Amino acid sequence: TKNTRDLGGLPVTGGRLRAGHLFRSGALCFISGTDQKRLGQLQLRSVIDLRTPEEIAKDGADRLAGPSLNWPMRSYHGRGAESYRSMLLQNPLVLRKFFAHLAQAESYPVLFHCSAGKDRSGILTALLLDSLGCPREVIMDDYLQSQRNSSALRVEREWLQEVFDLVDLAGGSRAFLTIQGVPAGQLEAIGNYLIETEP
Repeated sequence: TKNTRDLGGLPVTGGRLRAGHLFRSGALCFISGTDQKRLGQLQLRSVIDLRTPEEIAKDGADRLAGPSLNWPMRSYHGRGAESYRSMLLQNPLVLRKFFAHLAQAESYPVLFHCSAGKDRSGILTALLLDSLGCPREVIMDDYLQSQRNSSALRVEREWLQEVFDLVDLAGGSRAFLTIQGVPAGQLEAIGNYLIETEP
């Protein structure tokens, strides 16, 4: 994958995300032996695969030893912004599992990925960062980084803006996550694990 990156260093309320704790990525089924070695050095305690069983059957399982969780995040209709709306609103169980997992200290370091590492991973990254108080222009820049990493990957500002618009209708990302069944206490726990104060 050309789309694996550490979210550490991004600014959030109270400081910044700790380096080496949370990684987003594309699928790990095509990685080389060198990539396996480099990823092994991250000492990951959990890998979250958001691909569907059909995608895994087609492209293969992750080529990385260690604990792996498969929580399929599906788009039920549409493309582009409409697909993002579908993935955000029609996968409440995935949202609950994802945030519950990040609220446990023993989960870290965590790597989560979908297929290309831009859409489903981008939505979850945006929700997490927004709930932790990361400026939206920074969230958008991280989202667009996928295309800078690989020109073959298409991402559009309006696709992620659909996510922002939907959560704002609920009163913000924290209110939206509460409606989806994510307790506020989990978000506080995640902040405690992931945020470090500026030096």
